[in-house]
Amino acid sequence: MIGPLVLIVACVVSVWSVLRAPAASAPARAVSAIIVISTLIPVGSVRDQTMAMAALATIVLLSLLACGRREAATPWPPLWGAVLFAAFAVWLILRILGQFSPAATLLQVGMLASAMALAFVVPLLRAEDLRTVADTFLWLILAHTAYAALEQTGTVDAIWPLRVESLEKIDDRANVLLPALTGRSQSTFGHPIPFAVFASVAALVLLHATAQTRRPRYAGGVVVAAVALALSGTRSAVVAVLAALVAYGLANLRWRRLLAMIAATGILAIIALLVDLPTLLALDGRFESSVSYIHRSLVVGSWDALWARGEAAVVFGSGAGASAELFRAGIVRGASNLLYFDNAYVSLFALSGLVALVLFCAVLARSLFGGALAIGGATFIAVMGFSFDEQQWQIVLVLLAFCALLPRAFGTVSRPGAGLEGGDGAGHRGSGARRATTTAET
Repeated sequence: MIGPLVLIVACVVSVWSVLRAPAASAPARAVSAIIVISTLIPVGSVRDQTMAMAALATIVLLSLLACGRREAATPWPPLWGAVLFAAFAVWLILRILGQFSPAATLLQVGMLASAMALAFVVPLLRAEDLRTVADTFLWLILAHTAYAALEQTGTVDAIWPLRVESLEKIDDRANVLLPALTGRSQSTFGHPIPFAVFASVAALVLLHATAQTRRPRYAGGVVVAAVALALSGTRSAVVAVLAALVAYGLANLRWRRLLAMIAATGILAIIALLVDLPTLLALDGRFESSVSYIHRSLVVGSWDALWARGEAAVVFGSGAGASAELFRAGIVRGASNLLYFDNAYVSLFALSGLVALVLFCAVLARSLFGGALAIGGATFIAVMGFSFDEQQWQIVLVLLAFCALLPRAFGTVSRPGAGLEGGDGAGHRGSGARRATTTAET
């Protein structure tokens, strides 16, 4: 009964929030509400299809409301990035049709359609909307981390079941990052890895908000997000977030800060050597002999066989429902009879073809036009793509649209007050946002 109640409350409050917001703030309210719904209702793990579809329909409704309520006098921002994301989503939808049961098809199409709807809202964000979005991530990460900690003590169970029934109990999911813990928490995400993805993106958003606003609460949120990441026990997310932090720092780099950046990098390198980072993350011999590493290595080694399928299969893929067939035919190799890819790039290429892979990479590349936060977030998602099938998770699709399509004014660290005080632009309108864009060197 808790699940439907949470869904009803989240959806009603979200729609009310967007309807009551001033027109200029409606996109930020919609983006925040969509992120909240996506963390509470993990579509792939919700067994009640009515609940899942209600959540997806609400996301589409919120996107339409945000676009419809924007100020009429304000010109539209460039939407070519959103169109690019839509092309990626539509292509995946075309490769899904006819591959699964009607119920499964409806859910997967709904996930892609909802993320596509969000893609047209994110470019409407203004620089001054950062606090609204950051506060949403802050409260969410506090709530999810608290719940994840209670999972460790056995006080509560995971709200949604894992897709792998043999790992339903937390003590069956060993936490290699922190072996002293009971296992890997998942909170409301249906799996520890999506939980880690959200925690990492939250850390990047809150770090950006800290740099932009100098508010201590956001800095505290970064620490809480790091705790959440540790509770999830996801080693690949730690590696990915380190890469994202480097990308974020370089994107914000100003020449006068070059020496400080070099010094900080040197200090981090020394710390990494002192703590033996590979051993700390269990990426040494223990990882190389694990089923996880062996499986991923075999999957990555299947590129040659996938290229040899024939021109049509290379370009268009074998279809979204062909996973088991590809593994059983030996075209894709795996370990211990596992029939999933654990690699977004191989998965996209194998199932949806070169077209999908190129469009996915193009969406990630769009972040180069969105400022440091977009670059950092897209870098994280790009690195995590080597670890699991990202396109199969609603929260990851939502965060991909959010990170890759951010407007430059939102994602760039500017002089204090330049982009958050006054103005009504998002890099394409308003004097405050234009000052933020021109004064920041990315």
